[in-house]
Order: sequence, then structure tokens, then C-alpha cells
Amino acid sequence: MQNYEFQPEVYTYPTARSYKRLDGFSISQQEFTNEINLYLHIPFCRQLCTFCGYLKTINSDMLRKGYISALIKEIEMYKDVIGEKKTISVNIGGGTPSLLQPNELGEIVDELKAINGSILKTAKEVSIEATPESVEYEKFKEFKDLGIDRVSIGIESFADNEIRMAGRHNVGSMSSNAVKILKELHFSNVVCDLMIGIEGQTEKTFSDSLDELIGLDPDTVEVYALGIIPSTVIGKHNPQGFMSNKEKYECYEIARKKFLEKGYFQSCHNRYSKLSEGGYLQEDTVFRGASLIGLGAGARSYAQNLHYRNSFELLDGKAAISRYISKINSGNFAVETGIVLSEDERMRRYAIGNIESLDLLEFTNLFKANFSTAFKDLYEEMLSSGCAREAGNKLKLTAKGLLFRDLIARQLFSSDVEALEGAYRLTA
Repeated sequence: MQNYEFQPEVYTYPTARSYKRLDGFSISQQEFTNEINLYLHIPFCRQLCTFCGYLKTINSDMLRKGYISALIKEIEMYKDVIGEKKTISVNIGGGTPSLLQPNELGEIVDELKAINGSILKTAKEVSIEATPESVEYEKFKEFKDLGIDRVSIGIESFADNEIRMAGRHNVGSMSSNAVKILKELHFSNVVCDLMIGIEGQTEKTFSDSLDELIGLDPDTVEVYALGIIPSTVIGKHNPQGFMSNKEKYECYEIARKKFLEKGYFQSCHNRYSKLSEGGYLQEDTVFRGASLIGLGAGARSYAQNLHYRNSFELLDGKAAISRYISKINSGNFAVETGIVLSEDERMRRYAIGNIESLDLLEFTNLFKANFSTAFKDLYEEMLSSGCAREAGNKLKLTAKGLLFRDLIARQLFSSDVEALEGAYRLTA
């Protein structure tokens, strides 16, 4: 913390970088919680952003048609799980899933309802991700009619020069108009993403983007600092003009101050919302331990005993998509990699997911161990550094702790996961 070391967001554990090749995958061996989340990956984009490390390819009508057909078949392969469990959230991510036509999204929703007729009733959140330039009034009206109630729109910046350097198309006026359309359509939760540290950005231009966004009054805002991924355009070419790590943390503080002043509450370390539920049910419930079933190329699933991933390529999204389609059309699951969770890894996963407000008594009941003993050095340092305080049975991060949340979470990684990540970096 003294040196402002930067740790990209820890949004899952174990990370996919620790996954190994899986053979003989069987759905019957997976232990899912009674309440599940669904994630569907749509890997098509109109542009490839310089910083993006997700699985994606340039949009193609023919490839998209074959992919949707395979995705529907994969949903059918999970019918015994999805049909029996209570689905509490559905998130359609990417890529740019808002490139789907309403009839294409309708096919996917119809398949989910055919397997579980109450899915749109039990799901408290049905979300789709979007880019500003893909937001059209009539299309999103039809999306809402299909059951979408949450739209997460990647704005990233309102500074046109920063958008252009990132390889994106959404100039500021386009982003503003997109948010206005979504507000006019009265989606239950309009979510906007902003990035800290993209190429060319300064603390001043980031602050200006915050002011622009606050003026649009979204329901929820998520603020992410850029982590440079080696396989991305900026990772390969290492262009100049990036913020220092210290400046990134200062931008987090600027955002926190502005949003709290405008009536938002901080629902997690990088999210601010006006909604009592916190703005992102799927992430929150997965952090608390609910299982997630990921469908589509590159999608990850989190059972209690195994985390696993469908066909994925670091550098060639189209190859992974084609392999996914081929496997599903052959009647096979597209699962390729994963990691078995030991009791120790489950304990670490729970601590990371709940580190912002950790119920110490519940931790002990679940794992027959005291957090203060299992992670003695970290526990003591969190308290002595002012990053955490005890309140009743809970260990709660302070404002300082929330600022460095991802750095704290990194300290909970096991030596096994650290070693697997190290081996991945050497081969990536």
C-alpha cells in the first residue's frame, strides 16, 4: 500500500489462469447450490478495444447464427440442472450481446423458459451488456418486453480522444444519448461503467467524465482501473500515456467522494448505486457462494466442487468459438479446463468474496476454523493498518480497506494457485 502497488480487480477465485486441462467432464458429478445464477456469453463485437482481454471476435451474421444455435443446444444439455434449480439471476455478457437482434435474444429466452417455466419469475435480475452505439430505442424496448430489466453499458470515458485511442466508437454525445434512451425506457437498473487509467487519461479528464455521468443520473455505476493484459493491443505494444498506480488510486478516491455526495451508496469497493439491492445481484450472490452456470464459448461455471471453462483461446477468439460450436453440435460438452476446489480453496474463495464485510462467526461455522487464526498475519495487518475494523461478529473494511480491497484479496491466494498462475504466464 505504501508503494501504491496496483492489483487488477479480483472478481473470482481461483482465477481462470490457474485452470488446467480437464478430461472426462461429467455434469452429474457437479455440486450446484439450490439457487443458481446463469451467465450466457455472446462473443461478437463491432470493434476490438485495445484493452479488452475477453473472448470475442468481429461480428459475423453467419457465425452468429451458428453460435446461437449451439448456445441453445448447450442450454438443453443443462436442462436437468436449470429445470430443477431456482434461477436467481441471468446475465447475458460478452463481447457485445446487444448486437443480437430481438428475435435472436427471443430464441434464447424461449429456450430457458421451455426448460424452466418460472425462470423469469424467480430471477430477480435479468441483465444484458451493451455498448453505447448499439443502444436503439425500438430494439431495447423489445429487449425489455423479453424480460431484460438491467442494462450494463460500457461508456468507459466521455473524452472523445480517449475513446478513439481505445479503439472504440462511442464518442461522448453517443454515450449520453444511450443513457437517456435507457432511462426513457424505464429499465429497473441502468448501469454505467467508467474506466480509470485508459490511454491518454488524466485525473482531470477522469473527473470530468464522472461529472458528465453523474449528470445523466444512472442507477448504478461501476468504476474499474485498467489492468494491462499481455495479449491485448496495449499489452503487446506498450504505448505511453498511462496513469501511474498512485494516480489510479487517487481517481478511485475522487469517484468515491463525488458519488457519495450525490446520494449514491458504496455497495462494494468499485460500485455505487441508488438501489437498495446494490446494483449487481449476480456478482454479489456468486461472491456469497451461490453457483453459476456459464454457457457459451469461454464461459466459466462455478460448482461447489469444481470451477470449469468452455473452449477458450487467449489470442484467437474465432478459433475457440468454432471449436465450441463443433463440440456442442457433436453432442458433447465444450468444457476444456478447470480446477478442483479443495476445502482450503473453498475457504479462501469465501474469504475473498466476502472480505468487505466478513461474518467471522459464519466463517467459523462453515470451515471449522477462525479467520484470525487461519490468516493470522493478514488479519492483524488489516486491523493495525486501519484497513479493517471489527463490528460485532463482522470484520469490515474501512474506506482505506475498500480502496486497497483487491490488494488485500490477493494476499488470500494459496501458494498452489500462485504457482499455477505463474506457470500460465510463462506459456501465455
